[in-house]
Amino acid sequence: MDDKLRRLQLEELEILKMFAALCDQYKLRYFLLGGTLLGAIRHDGFIPWDDDVDVCMPRSDYEKFLKIASGKLQEPYSLSCQERNPEYRYCFARISSSRMKIRNRSANKPRIENAWIDIIPMDGMPQKKPALLLHKMKLRFWRGMNQIAQYDELVDQKRKRGAVETVIVKIAGWKIWRQMTDYHKCMEHIRRELKKYDYDQSDVIINYMAAYGFKEVFNKKDFGDGAVYYFEGIPFKGPVNYDAVLKTIYGDYMKLPPESDRNKHNAEILDA
Repeated sequence: MDDKLRRLQLEELEILKMFAALCDQYKLRYFLLGGTLLGAIRHDGFIPWDDDVDVCMPRSDYEKFLKIASGKLQEPYSLSCQERNPEYRYCFARISSSRMKIRNRSANKPRIENAWIDIIPMDGMPQKKPALLLHKMKLRFWRGMNQIAQYDELVDQKRKRGAVETVIVKIAGWKIWRQMTDYHKCMEHIRRELKKYDYDQSDVIINYMAAYGFKEVFNKKDFGDGAVYYFEGIPFKGPVNYDAVLKTIYGDYMKLPPESDRNKHNAEILDA
């Protein structure tokens, strides 16, 4: 494994440990998800070529965490979220560590940032078809508008997509669209729509602001009250039915991707 990538992973692990300890102290629910949960199950830790950490929280716990963390975090850690920083550009929070600077190359414009982990709120979903179709339509519209408004800052134009989506992404890159949109307004609409359906009152939940959007719709019972999984030898919480959750996102999740789809790091450590 690349030495710099491993250093980044270990710094992210320190952030994750601090985050989990804070959640345990204040009895807040959280779950490893995405590539972090997959890494815990398939590799007992980081996927060897992965360069980020993903955790999710039910919306009510997420909002409590934002209030607690804003007063509790101390150097080298800091909290970033749109609710407290209008210049922040994501619909989820991040905890960063100033101990490590990286160049983030996930979008058109590379950015110099502190190492971080993503903390994504989870919400409920309606189950009746008319309400579900309308909800999805609104979310797709505002997420699309948000990506247009922040095309250079957020859109990973190197990611593999289907033919139709590739065309849409190309068209979305035309500057005329960005002049007609405002990302603050778009993100406020996204939050408002997601918060219409309470996590604890829903049987179906969504991790919408993660990478896969509507692919991350789950039965809430598969998350339950959480179960313990060891990640890099350290116990963290994840969904009770990891198998159902990982199959929903990845299908045959134990099958390794081809070599050509590995080692595509978006983060580069900048040595002092």
